Amino acid sequence: MTTANDTQTATVAGLSSSRRDLLRGAAALTAVAALGQASLAWAADKDTIKIGYISPKTGPFSPFAEADDFILDQVRKTLSDGLVVGGKKYKVEILARDDQSSPDRQSNLAAELINKENIDLMLAQVAIGPNASQQCELNGVPCLSTVGPWQAWMFPLKGDPSKGFKSAFHFFWGLEDIADVYLDIWQGVPSNKVIGSAFSNDVPGNAMGDMKLGMPAAFTKAGYKIVDIGRFPVGADDFSSYIQAFKKENVEIVTGLFNPPEWASFVKQSAQMGFKPKAATVAKALLFPGGVAALGPRADGMSTEIWWTPAYPFKSSLTGQTAKQFADAYTAATKREWTQPLGVVHALFETGIQALKASGDPKDPVKVANALRVMKHDTIIGKLDFTSSGIKNVSKMRVVGGQWRILNGGKPELFITNNKTAPEIPVQRKFELLAIA
Repeated sequence: MTTANDTQTATVAGLSSSRRDLLRGAAALTAVAALGQASLAWAADKDTIKIGYISPKTGPFSPFAEADDFILDQVRKTLSDGLVVGGKKYKVEILARDDQSSPDRQSNLAAELINKENIDLMLAQVAIGPNASQQCELNGVPCLSTVGPWQAWMFPLKGDPSKGFKSAFHFFWGLEDIADVYLDIWQGVPSNKVIGSAFSNDVPGNAMGDMKLGMPAAFTKAGYKIVDIGRFPVGADDFSSYIQAFKKENVEIVTGLFNPPEWASFVKQSAQMGFKPKAATVAKALLFPGGVAALGPRADGMSTEIWWTPAYPFKSSLTGQTAKQFADAYTAATKREWTQPLGVVHALFETGIQALKASGDPKDPVKVANALRVMKHDTIIGKLDFTSSGIKNVSKMRVVGGQWRILNGGKPELFITNNKTAPEIPVQRKFELLAIA
């Protein structure tokens, strides 16, 4: 005989069972939906090439990334219809990140792009150090970097020029190339061959200024006497001890690596202390028109290495623009003067994209790395060739000598004056001694 209590218990049990079934069904549907979304994401990922790009948009190294927005806009427009590789069309997504001129932040951003965004290729500016390259090498992600002497890239990574790396690649000039450019410039300077050397205490400064392995060693070998009292801290604004030493030793040529504000302080204090060299040939500080303009008339005749100018006789493999057309487009779009990194960073994207195309499979990191390993590619800065530099995983780029002149209207202009290191790039003006000391 069934009691009321039995009926109630059965009803409750039935309801509980139904509820459990309902919950199980809902959970199953949720799982299916999640799997569906994951499948869609995976499918979309298979059809999309993700390129990471890290540069110092802010911080003390920000002038090197001043043209990034323009370059990225051009590259994205060029690839807006996708990229065909191995007969298959892929969407291309460029994930740009600002390392804020911090090596640690660069490393963290690289790890995030690799592990969370699953990028297929890393492109990076590494003037502050090769942390992005290091993360890529550790994780087997192909990486191409620039804006830093190859020595300041390879040796902090504990690399061997005869062996190279599995995934990390780099193009730029080496210290030996800049030394050759500076010696080419000074060949036309009637001097006592006494050089005042002042380099910043950072990765590129220590690499370039090393008395045994850096540029001073090449100058000494060429018969110059070097006056060097040590590195100055980044951000220094008092160079009186350097100037006193240079005056005491009768220095007639000044060289080194300065940020623009540091060089402005050096130039101002030199004038105050009556130091008048015949030539001032320095790296970094004289790269950017704004920094040169801030020096006023004293900038007339100052010299530096040239990475790229609108006068270079090359064109972009991405847009087809000549160097001059590219620079003019930048000025028209931004109302700013062109800068040397403009061409170099554009070439970074040219070469990275060419590696993806040449790989046959942009989703295979080994194939992309191998494509870079044998890359020979004509770019807006000239041919990059990773097979002939004598340094594994590195392509040299052309570099020549130039001089800033203050002409009509007081606007500084950079001219190519010495091309012994790259004769295919035409000279524009004859080198002259400093106009105002």
